[in-house]
Amino acid sequence: MNTEKKVFNKLFKEEKVELSAEKIELGSIKIIKDAISNLKNIEKSATKVADNFENKIKEAYKSWQSLTQERNAIYTWVNNEAPARISDFEKAAKELGVNSSSVPEIKELKKIIQNGKELVKALDDYKRPTTT
Repeated sequence: MNTEKKVFNKLFKEEKVELSAEKIELGSIKIIKDAISNLKNIEKSATKVADNFENKIKEAYKSWQSLTQERNAIYTWVNNEAPARISDFEKAAKELGVNSSSVPEIKELKKIIQNGKELVKALDDYKRPTTT
């Protein structure tokens, strides 16, 4: 009986080892599958965040283009158009014997020109948005 018990114990241990090995294989595969799933989810999330970031950069770039157009329009008016109109007015006023500096609209326009020049300087500080 003692021999039979030893043989039985030996068989039982071997089966136990085989079951443990199968458990390890199944557990290892589950760990690998979990890693695959986690990485796929992270990749999806990262792609979504990156796409959102790129869309925001595109929106910022469009806003910057609009800002630049407005800046250029202000620049043209404060450096060319408005001074030319003041000059034309001053010539006409001089011909009529009127002192143009006493005209409130001329004072106001000169003040707005100065403010516009300051605004152009401030707008020049904005840089073009890029992803790099």
